[in-house]
Amino acid sequence: MIVTFPHMGSAHVVFRTLFAGLGLKVAVPPPVTRRTLELGAAFAPEAACLPFKINLGNFIQAIEQGADTIITCGGDGPCRLGYYAEVQKNILFDHGYNADFVVIEPTLGSVWQTLKRLAPGRSWQNIYRVFRLAGEKITALDLIERQMSFRRPRVKNADNVDQLGREAKAAVDVAADFKEVGKAVEVFNSKLLAMETDWTLKPLKIGIVGEIYVMLEPFVNQELVARLGRIGVEVQQPILLGDYVETHILHNRAALRLNSTVQALAAPFISRFVGGHGAKSVGYTMKLGQAGFDGIVHVFPFTCMPEMIAKNILPQVSETAGIPVLSLTFDEQSGVAGMMTRLEAFADLLAFRRHKAEG
Repeated sequence: MIVTFPHMGSAHVVFRTLFAGLGLKVAVPPPVTRRTLELGAAFAPEAACLPFKINLGNFIQAIEQGADTIITCGGDGPCRLGYYAEVQKNILFDHGYNADFVVIEPTLGSVWQTLKRLAPGRSWQNIYRVFRLAGEKITALDLIERQMSFRRPRVKNADNVDQLGREAKAAVDVAADFKEVGKAVEVFNSKLLAMETDWTLKPLKIGIVGEIYVMLEPFVNQELVARLGRIGVEVQQPILLGDYVETHILHNRAALRLNSTVQALAAPFISRFVGGHGAKSVGYTMKLGQAGFDGIVHVFPFTCMPEMIAKNILPQVSETAGIPVLSLTFDEQSGVAGMMTRLEAFADLLAFRRHKAEG
């Protein structure tokens, strides 16, 4: 058995740690590129969303590398994610790509049972130890990502931050134990502290909300977070991989309290479950508006029903919270130039609003 999985930001680091740690052979798909998208789009239904097409491309590339078992996630509710695996399996089979699908539902029980099934000879202690190491890597990767977002608008050369981040993530990827993960973070922090930084700057603060795959996969969002940092914007992403795991899989108390707060903020505007992260897009816009953020960028794939609902509600939320919102839709035709034109105009608007408010 050679297992593979879709890319989503740095999630492949965690998946590789989990499955390789259980003694499984792993074929990580190549990083997402235009070819990945073209492969998936060639076989996917035209109306399928961008994550569906790129995941399909991931699977084709991994099968070409020898993978025979695809591990992917399930889901429930109005979002079509819950149907991805069955549809993708049929598409791959019809085009001569044979692979077994293993679907993990977003619950701790499903994750545990799947790991036991994939590695039946492993003790629960071994599974727990590997699971903890994967969790430690999630925490490290999220910390690195947030530190990079904070520093980019404050350093002389943001490219140096990006290079350091790549090196740190690579070190976390190959770390064999907790000590090595901690060392990778320590080296990252030390080098980051040594960078020439202008602490007098007060950059614009923008929050990113929307569909989780678009938020976390740089190829899909066209390196949105890094590009905002390079034009002098501090970015906060309230939902990174660790936030999702802590809330929906581990049911961490603090994460659940935060989730309840966000859902309560969304409730006056969106009264029922719409699937995906639609309600969270609304709730976090209110929360970041109350926290004094300058603006919100709302991102989602074209045809994403939960986020389309949120998009139609966000103008009212924007007015109530007093925070401007820019919605960006992504599909295979999206281009960097058009996105940057909108982002730069949005940043100019936010700078004008702040200057006016400060008198």
